[in-house]
Amino acid sequence: MSYDDLRPWDRQPRETEKAYAAFKAYLDMSADGGERNLSELARRLSKSRQLLTGWKSRHHWGDRCLAWDKTVMEAERKAAIKERKKMVKRHIGVAMALQSKAVEALKHADVDEAGLKDIVTMIVQGVKIERLTRDAAEQEQTGEKLGSADLLAKVLEKVWKTQDEEAADNEQH
Repeated sequence: MSYDDLRPWDRQPRETEKAYAAFKAYLDMSADGGERNLSELARRLSKSRQLLTGWKSRHHWGDRCLAWDKTVMEAERKAAIKERKKMVKRHIGVAMALQSKAVEALKHADVDEAGLKDIVTMIVQGVKIERLTRDAAEQEQTGEKLGSADLLAKVLEKVWKTQDEEAADNEQH
């Protein structure tokens, strides 16, 4: 690898193997949810804090860690977006399958009034889930940031709220 191809977290020119090994250990301290701490690193590596402080300064560990953290966060963000897109497709697929099953049941069955009510409920719920999932995904694309769990919670909250409102309306009539 040429010097031009070096990433900040790679071993740098004039950085010894020992200094680089210490840097990697320092870099990894945040991977397990902890904070980067020279005193703790000195204890773990059985090195003096003064030696590590010198290496940290000389080899710009702070800037290199920041570059690493940004790269990791960007990769995690991209993975989360990809997973959210899969989830939205999956939710829409489920909603459309629910609608399709209900329509098929209407076509092929002699249904009594109670069965018809269940089929209509399936269609209505399938349409609601699809619409709400598409709306939530569109809101996210326009700037409203939601995680997968938040998106699902928002969709289900709207479905349940609508069901409660419909139940209240039915009780009044």
